[in-house]
Amino acid sequence: MKSETAENIIPAITEQIDRRKSLLQAAFDVIAASGFEGLRTRAVAERAGVNIATLHYYFPTKQLLIEGLAQFLTGIFMTLHAPPLPLTGYKALDQLRQEFLDTRFYNDRYPELQIVMEELSLRAKRDPGVQQALGVMLQSWRAWIATIVQGGIAERAFRRDLDPEDTVATLMAVMAGKSVAGSDELNRIQRGVESWLLAPEVKKKLKESNHD
Repeated sequence: MKSETAENIIPAITEQIDRRKSLLQAAFDVIAASGFEGLRTRAVAERAGVNIATLHYYFPTKQLLIEGLAQFLTGIFMTLHAPPLPLTGYKALDQLRQEFLDTRFYNDRYPELQIVMEELSLRAKRDPGVQQALGVMLQSWRAWIATIVQGGIAERAFRRDLDPEDTVATLMAVMAGKSVAGSDELNRIQRGVESWLLAPEVKKKLKESNHD
């Protein structure tokens, strides 16, 4: 009897997860197509092929839908990556290069990601609810950048005289703007960042091994 109950519950949970994901994908698509101003519950429900009652069951308020969308986007950025480059032997440098590589990948293959992020960022300037949802995303990203910086200093790939907090704040500012840069400009930004961060002996080794 217990086994039969579990067999009934698991498909039901899976269905709820899939429905929730389809609603968030619909919200993403609506913003990508019509901007944040086009984010209406009716438009999201129609896009997902459900009625308003179903949308409200999963997201009783628009704020919860926005917070869910922020979680949805975080999941995309955590799991969707460009094919990695050959490893340099410095883990933090490889992670930093992957950040730049992913930006090119998103710009080329998934431009709607940039559109939705820009729409949310603009709206956040005058909407505390959106600002709060994006703040959670930024905290997660900041923690990841801090991991790269601390790792780079610890493995001596990055200059040891760097202040970790200042470095994280500067990288966040640079990377927040890199999504609007073209490929050539992005290459220059990456070279500038690496020239600033890398220890002199690491630059020399990378040049000798053609990994610069």
